[in-house]
Amino acid sequence: MLTANYSEVANKLSQILDAKRVHTDNLRRVAWGTDASFYQKRPQIVVHPKTEAEVSASLAECHANKTPVTFRAAGTALCGQAISDSILMVAGGDWDQYEVMDGGERIRLQAGVIGAKVNQVLNPLGWKFGPDPATIASAMVAGIVANNASGMNCGTHANSYQLIDSARIVMADGFVLDTASEASRKEFSAKYPEVIKGIEAIRDEIMGDQEVVDRIKRKYSIKNVTGYGMNSFVDFSDPFDIILHLMVGSEGTLGFLSEMTMKNVPKATHSASAMVYFDSLRGACEAIVELRKDAFDETNAAELLDNFALKAVAASKYQTPDFLNNIDKDVTAVLFETFGMSQEEIDRNTAKMTAIMEKHGLYRPVEFTQDGSEIANMWAIRKAVFPLAGSMRPAGTSCIIEDIAFPIEVLPQATIDLQNLSFEHGYNDAVIYGHALEGNYHVIFSQDFSTQAEVDRFDNFMAAVVELVATKYDGSLKAEHGTGFGMAAFVEKEWGTRIYDLMKRTKSVMDPAGILNPGVIINDDPHCHSKGFKPLPQVHDLIDKCIECGFCEQHCVAHSLTLSPRQRTAVARVMKTLETTGREPEVLADLQANYKYFAMDTCAADGLCKLGCPMGIDTGKFIKVQRAKYATGTDKKIANFTANQYDNLEGVARFALGATDIARAVIGEGGMSGITKVARKVLPSMPIPQWTSGMPKRGKALPEMKTAGDIKAVYFPACLNRMLGTAPNNPDQRSVPATIKALFEKCNIEMLCGEKPQGLCCGQSWESYGHNEQADRKSDELSKWLLEVSNNGEHPILVETTACLERMRRACDKRLNLLGPEEFAMQYMVDRLEITKIEEKIAVHPTCTCRKMGIVDDLVGLAKLCASEVVVPDRDKVGCCGMAGNRGMNFPELNEHGLRNLKAETKDKGCTSGYSVSATCEIGLTTHSGIPYKNILSLLDRASQPKR
Repeated sequence: MLTANYSEVANKLSQILDAKRVHTDNLRRVAWGTDASFYQKRPQIVVHPKTEAEVSASLAECHANKTPVTFRAAGTALCGQAISDSILMVAGGDWDQYEVMDGGERIRLQAGVIGAKVNQVLNPLGWKFGPDPATIASAMVAGIVANNASGMNCGTHANSYQLIDSARIVMADGFVLDTASEASRKEFSAKYPEVIKGIEAIRDEIMGDQEVVDRIKRKYSIKNVTGYGMNSFVDFSDPFDIILHLMVGSEGTLGFLSEMTMKNVPKATHSASAMVYFDSLRGACEAIVELRKDAFDETNAAELLDNFALKAVAASKYQTPDFLNNIDKDVTAVLFETFGMSQEEIDRNTAKMTAIMEKHGLYRPVEFTQDGSEIANMWAIRKAVFPLAGSMRPAGTSCIIEDIAFPIEVLPQATIDLQNLSFEHGYNDAVIYGHALEGNYHVIFSQDFSTQAEVDRFDNFMAAVVELVATKYDGSLKAEHGTGFGMAAFVEKEWGTRIYDLMKRTKSVMDPAGILNPGVIINDDPHCHSKGFKPLPQVHDLIDKCIECGFCEQHCVAHSLTLSPRQRTAVARVMKTLETTGREPEVLADLQANYKYFAMDTCAADGLCKLGCPMGIDTGKFIKVQRAKYATGTDKKIANFTANQYDNLEGVARFALGATDIARAVIGEGGMSGITKVARKVLPSMPIPQWTSGMPKRGKALPEMKTAGDIKAVYFPACLNRMLGTAPNNPDQRSVPATIKALFEKCNIEMLCGEKPQGLCCGQSWESYGHNEQADRKSDELSKWLLEVSNNGEHPILVETTACLERMRRACDKRLNLLGPEEFAMQYMVDRLEITKIEEKIAVHPTCTCRKMGIVDDLVGLAKLCASEVVVPDRDKVGCCGMAGNRGMNFPELNEHGLRNLKAETKDKGCTSGYSVSATCEIGLTTHSGIPYKNILSLLDRASQPKR
């Protein structure tokens, strides 16, 4: 229940935004109360503004009511700076616009553009985004800039502080300052003279004390994001330049970064990488110190992985050398990278670097590679170390990550001291890894917060780390992850009272009401870092290793509609905690009541989340388990009945579709849509699909599935293509089986189909609802039939629907040579046909299973053989379609959300038709694009003739 003040604010915010984007229910408050850190808060209100104007008006309202606000983009921050117990303002996927400027030398970015997307845009132009954090595939630019997140290559010379050119900043009271606009600067100066005077006063005080200036310069000679960027006052004199650079690393405590214009870095044309193994941790560090001193220009990255990091890597899904399983206990790896503008430069660089490395005790010879796939694998491993190490923690414990930097000259001894400190406090498997060329390490360890003794151990360890880093070595307690709550209590310890007081004045000048992310960076509670820990109870083996990093979210079709995989896990954990403790029974009941729709009903369970997860966690599998758990006795009886009577039900389904064809002809598409809408409201518990114009007609009876030829192949027509025909607006009205038969004839391939396969199914429909017994029974039946028809796997088998193919490859006999339509066409059809490209712009939709099985290139390649212009929608705009079998029909909002950008990416770009590899996906694609979609083999048939 909200307090009276929050209720009033929520009502007013609902007038500014669409009320559907203002959330006060328990489930979404819990879901958005988690991020990648080990802290957890529960916001009172979650809002999703879509425009700068909405942010401005919302902040003005919060400022007037003195209501604290926290900003959040991707939620990959690690120190608690993106969670709130007040109002959480989320600027994510809707903030994805960008403009390339000066041929790529600069780029203007909205807050929610993903970092990797920036590089995708810039790389063809010969430029790249400067900051390169390990989270770049998920992190959004406002978060990258607001945390001054750096990474592997950028060091301190190419981070956000160095490269920010201008920004549009929404201040605490809603005023929008455009630092690139002289008019905006003048307006700001006139309205807020006290801010300008306050900034100038701090600047003058700093510049008037050489000791303070020297201290600031020395602190920023290495990576440092502890506190505010006080180098802004030293490096710049103009107050607006100071304000702009103070925003970098301010963690949402000084203003909202609506738009940033960033300078970019030239992209090298050549590179080489090597994972180099040293005999010892000290030897690796000594090599890095010498490389920094004598080969800094040649060494563009040096990423250290200690022995414990290597153990986590060896146990992962990534390709790693076999010897990692049996290495000596002190062996340490460093991933090196060098860039150049020619092969000769690369050769010189690697030779010089290798000569230095060989002086410091190598465990194995240095082997640089320029193979793209090998380099990609090595860097994928490096970027995944945090979640991989986190997955090794004991169940029920939290994964803690600290982020520090030492001056490079003390790196060897400081590293040994850090490792020994971990051992002294009982963290015997703590991982040390990171950007060693910059003296910047991340320390990962598991922590149980269930007892006061364990909390005290954590507290004592943190105090010891602070003493080692800040006092003994004058390093940075936070190098690139932000201060957050986790290190706010120690900012004064690192900087000293004089400069810390200047930081507090900076906060007061920029946010006098103190409403922006209070407690982050500036916090008077000396124990703020040891409160509000995120509970991680054991829920299920399928998700217990999840550290809630959020790498899965961009792959999830339901993200921002209902819940993401991370949020499904987070809510399940909170429910488990409340069940165990008996606390907040009303909240628990509310979560349990709503979890079914938000987590289970609207999960596509397509497994794409697994692609983004370094541990390969498939949250969809967990959701299927939950569906089975909550299945009623009636559900189970229906599952058994349909599995047993599937051959008869096919006939019933075709009859029902015939009836709808008649109704459709009489009352039209609008009438059908209206009737189903009413029926769904009157009978909400019945799985009545929402009618759309993309619905197909009844499928025609299977043609005689026999052709003659000089090679043999099996064709298994998926059950949906045996029942469904084609949407009325599609100019090609042939069924998929009829089209495939025609292609077999053109290619002179003998089709093997045995007896008609009515009643056979891969089992995917049952599996998606968690009915694994029935699913396996159906796949076993199909497997036996295919073995018989293919002569025990002697002949290849065409499966024209990739969702079925993926299930069959997992569940059917491994002797079967199962191929999707794109694979079969490329291997057995293309060379037997004369193909003439159709002069048409077409769209291609790679399904989720295409992506999971790695056959997208075959699909797109086949399309490019057949059409003059092929459009594959931007994956950031159109990923999973949300159909998920029939789920998108029963929950049409999921399909609509997944394809909300499809028309703009296809029809609006001139596409006249589309192609994919799944009948139900094609229904949604046709509905939401405004162009007809069919199976990709229909395109091949259109574009081909028998080879003469």
